[in-house]
Amino acid sequence: MLFDADNKGLPFNPFKALVAPRPIGWLTTISDAGVVNLAPYSYFQAVADNPDIVMFSAAPQLEITENGMNFLDSGKDSQTNAASGGEFVCNMVSMDLVNAMNESSAHHPADISEPEFIGIEMTESTYVKPPRVKEAPAAIECVVVDTYTVQHRGGNHRYTMTFGEVVGIHIKDEFIKDSRVDTAAMQLVTRMGYDEYAVLEKAFSLSRPDNDPLLSGFVKS
Repeated sequence: MLFDADNKGLPFNPFKALVAPRPIGWLTTISDAGVVNLAPYSYFQAVADNPDIVMFSAAPQLEITENGMNFLDSGKDSQTNAASGGEFVCNMVSMDLVNAMNESSAHHPADISEPEFIGIEMTESTYVKPPRVKEAPAAIECVVVDTYTVQHRGGNHRYTMTFGEVVGIHIKDEFIKDSRVDTAAMQLVTRMGYDEYAVLEKAFSLSRPDNDPLLSGFVKS
């Protein structure tokens, strides 16, 4: 079966079901008015290391009416807050936090703080102003270093990418084993297509066939 813009062949676009699973960036930002915003993004990923850089991509603000929904000219709260404040925190989502994460995805007004509205306990970060989710298995503190308007063949896309340099990482002690992070033990929730999610529960090791920098002792990862 071929799926494209002219000959779709399926009732729903399969793109996000195939580029999966995707990590969820549960992002904390602070508005200029001091409101703490917390929202999940599945267009989130690591893009570089040494120094470590992460990225999240956000569509514009969404307006829901009786006749449907429309994208506005303004950016989503996470994007605008990160741009104005210059900082954000990515909280990793474990299975026991999945319902709270889902509730925080609702379209609240900018003056509503999702942690307060839902009842999510937050705690201070070390290097940035936005707080982190206290019960998250890990949280990544970031300083914004760049933004980029995504392009497509017809010009500017409606999505904007925000890049953050990692300045601090919090990891719960129970997930550190033999000086390494036990990622599978965190049961991280990932995004699939449609309304589907998956949980990371199993990990395995696989060395490169030649010049493995980790086994050779050239790098520590």
